[in-house]
Amino acid sequence: MDAGTVAPSERESLPHEAAGTVCPACGATSRQAAVEKYGNYKLFGCDACGLQFWEPREMPDARWYEQMYGGRDEKLLPLEPGHKYFLTDPLARRSGELLDIGCGTGNFLAAARDAGYHVTGTELDRNAARFAKERVGLQRIFPLTISEFAKQHADEKFDVVTFFEVLEHQATPVEFLQKVGTVLKPQGTIALSVPNRERWRTGPDVLDYPPNHFLRWNAAALNHFLSAQGFEVLSLREQPAGIAHTAQMINMALRTGMSQTAAGEAQASFRDVIQMTPEQADAVLRTKPTTRKRIMQILGRIKSAACFPLAVAAYPYVRARGYKGTYMYCLARKCD
Repeated sequence: MDAGTVAPSERESLPHEAAGTVCPACGATSRQAAVEKYGNYKLFGCDACGLQFWEPREMPDARWYEQMYGGRDEKLLPLEPGHKYFLTDPLARRSGELLDIGCGTGNFLAAARDAGYHVTGTELDRNAARFAKERVGLQRIFPLTISEFAKQHADEKFDVVTFFEVLEHQATPVEFLQKVGTVLKPQGTIALSVPNRERWRTGPDVLDYPPNHFLRWNAAALNHFLSAQGFEVLSLREQPAGIAHTAQMINMALRTGMSQTAAGEAQASFRDVIQMTPEQADAVLRTKPTTRKRIMQILGRIKSAACFPLAVAAYPYVRARGYKGTYMYCLARKCD
């Protein structure tokens, strides 16, 4: 996944509550108190456009993504809902030059190639980029940020630029989208997906914290942002909560404490690990699980599986309540 695009903007040294926080999407200033705190980060909401954003925002480098997402580098993952929404979207063009930012190991690009697009991808994780080239046969994969790609390939323009599960990682989303615009042909389209801030949750999403995610979007905030940056939204789809999501929420709600170690110390979650220094994180990620931890992991998987029958029974209620799933997809056209 591609996270870096431009250097973080300078920030005032005054406390944010005193000086006010500036929304990275619309530039409005708010003096509202933080709505959530975690570690050294604070989450603020923008009254003007509806975006929620963390402070401070300083994006990790490529090494960090290789370290945190290295387990995904040796396999072709299934297509995500955002990928499927785009490939079946009747308003999306069905051929042309397509650039996918943060292409991972190339699962979406392979599907887009098979659907008739001429595909190019960028990916900061060099191991994932290597897998996409060597194992998936995608030759035009570049280990570059969108800023670097736009500079090095200034003569290349694309009919479609996609960035699935990328926008939430950006420290400066306006600059990111401006760089995307420089590689788009006139009237070109973008397609993206982001975690839906209004999704049904029964506990914290460990992935949805900085420095992994800096921005939390809902439909109104995303629509406002794209329109303000010169894009016409063609379609926007919020994934409904399905049975798998329902099972996950039931599993999260039925906390048992099984993740506690013999010493009574909680096993570090991804949310904790991403707050660590690279050296600390490396030590945690390389630590082999004890026998007790392996047993707890097995019991955890059994508990998770046992939630599926409960989810099937609860699904009619979930559907009736209109609970939303994780993904939000959007297709938009550049207004030239």
